[in-house]
Amino acid sequence: METTAASPQEPRRHHRYDSAFVLGVTNGVLFNLAEAVLGGTTVLPIFISRITASKVLIGLAGTMANAGLFMPQLVVANLIEHMKRKMPVYTWSGAVRIGTIWAIALLVAFSGHSGSAFLLAGFLSLYATYCLAGGVANIPFMDIVARTVPSKRRGTFFGARLFFGGVASALAGIGVKNILASKPFPESFAILFISAAVVVTGAIISFCVIREPAGPFRESRIPFREFLRKGPFLLKNVKSYRMLLVVRILLAVWGMPLPFYIIYAQERLALAPGDVGVLLSIQMVGTLVSNILWGYLSNSRGNKIVLVMVSTVAVFCPVLALLGVHFLPAFPLVSFGAVFFLIGSTWGGLGLGYNNYLLDVSPADQRPVYLGFMNTFLAPALLLSAVGGLIIDKSSYEVLFGIAGAAGLAALIFALELEEPRPQV
Repeated sequence: METTAASPQEPRRHHRYDSAFVLGVTNGVLFNLAEAVLGGTTVLPIFISRITASKVLIGLAGTMANAGLFMPQLVVANLIEHMKRKMPVYTWSGAVRIGTIWAIALLVAFSGHSGSAFLLAGFLSLYATYCLAGGVANIPFMDIVARTVPSKRRGTFFGARLFFGGVASALAGIGVKNILASKPFPESFAILFISAAVVVTGAIISFCVIREPAGPFRESRIPFREFLRKGPFLLKNVKSYRMLLVVRILLAVWGMPLPFYIIYAQERLALAPGDVGVLLSIQMVGTLVSNILWGYLSNSRGNKIVLVMVSTVAVFCPVLALLGVHFLPAFPLVSFGAVFFLIGSTWGGLGLGYNNYLLDVSPADQRPVYLGFMNTFLAPALLLSAVGGLIIDKSSYEVLFGIAGAAGLAALIFALELEEPRPQV
């Protein structure tokens, strides 16, 4: 029989938006801004393409943030499940992230003119460490959010992170456009990475000052071998958990081309350097506008409907990319502006719907277990953009986009089979 330590009753909150809510939103806004500057679908693929022609490495770098976010979570979940407070783990991993992002900025600033092999190896090593540290931080982050933000306010919470982050990111796209258009390589990217380092530092500090309340926790750590047996149990016996994993894996397959949309447009439509910033702004506007809908649906109707609609929107991204090149080649910012708008809409809704649905189906005293296994099961699928690069090298962009569209359609079919775990009133 599993036992958990009882948690003291939380003090009654007198304010609708307390300090933990505000600090958590601030953390999200700053991280969204940093992601805009780093640009996993825009800036980062262009940066990597300047130092290597390998589509596999471009795809690997573009997907590393998401894969690194999920890879370490199984081990982390086992290590911290018995801890009364999770914030020290977040703080430690945050310090690693701050150190590595500053190291990346300095590497690009001072080694950008050196051999591309040294720059590429150094960047990928540091970026991998940065992403893995983010994965370590994710379990305590989600547990603290679940303790400080009630279920029916999480749509507002994650929505506010995306909405205000989208505003900041859309404005940042203007800056990215001007920097890439006016500064040569590598100075342009050095400025962007230094800016990202400043923003990431602020994001991590803002969350670290939250006062973490006590919550349900195990009194002792489960041996790792016994802990591993829980994964097959969850997949076999918890249908909502199993179906969510299927939907998320299919959307990971849909995400294979994400680092390559900008490369595809650049190769086929001869985009100017500054157009990258324009597309980045459009992507952030897509996140911003759609987030109003995602947050409302999450709060009022639950997160199944969010995942259904996100999967529907996802199908159109590869379709429009192919149609834009063939039918609107003279208007690249129109055709690919629509693509990046929908990418922003899909990515924002996926983050909100997936995270909230997972929290809804996770019992409070086993939350690290549910989060850790789900995200670790998912991690290999998030490296598929490297496979996407191989598909382009061996076949074509069209084949890759066709696979992505089919995966989005399959995700929609399975999303319709999800159960809504939140009671409907």
